[in-house]
Amino acid sequence: MSNFTHIFQTYKYSMVRITVRTQSGDLSNGSAFHIGDGWLATAAHVINDVEIEEIVSEYCGKNLEIEKIICHSDEKVDLAIIKTDLDLSHYLTKTTIVGSPEGFEQTDHIGIGGHLDDWIGDELVLSKVLLMGYPPIPFSSRPVLLASEGEVNAVVDKYNGPHPHFIISNMGRGGYSGGPVISEYGFLLGILTESLVMNNQSEELGYSSALSIEPLLVLLRENGIYPVKNKETIEVLLEGADHWDDKT
Repeated sequence: MSNFTHIFQTYKYSMVRITVRTQSGDLSNGSAFHIGDGWLATAAHVINDVEIEEIVSEYCGKNLEIEKIICHSDEKVDLAIIKTDLDLSHYLTKTTIVGSPEGFEQTDHIGIGGHLDDWIGDELVLSKVLLMGYPPIPFSSRPVLLASEGEVNAVVDKYNGPHPHFIISNMGRGGYSGGPVISEYGFLLGILTESLVMNNQSEELGYSSALSIEPLLVLLRENGIYPVKNKETIEVLLEGADHWDDKT
């Protein structure tokens, strides 16, 4: 069984909480994560049709300034990126981590995986994953980052939306939306977008579903956004895919 302690400790400071006020006036949490140069990735429904109250970095507890929000052009793809003033250079250069677990890496971003849609089969089924986010905890005095270990149960193509989705065993809870699903191998597997339920059942009874990473890579490239820490992944994967398409 995989030990996710080092992965959690490596990536927890890349996490960001998004608190919004819904149209009904209620406060609700969502999740986002840093992919480099102040850019956050999240699920579009976390920030659409709501008033953003605050976006807070897990590392510094600071309310971040929003510079730009870009949602995927296809409304069926629940994905958005947010440009903020998040800067974790102090953590990288001035913070010394003592007693870190074996395998820990001091980093300021989550590395995007290398699995494009056409390359995804069932190879990752039953592999382990780490989900992080900000579901509300009853009686907690403040929002707390939750980490949950699970496994990939299936890969599905939804009839109501494009791109493969990973079905994971982690229980669906409000507040995980937009959070990263990280493979036991240390890369971003997908973005938690929804709990698949029928007949208006509770989301805790559904299947947690994570959007794969190709639409994120494409969204970044289409907008000329190449976060330094993930630049090589975007260029190599998508240019390689384009070259392969041209030959077929």
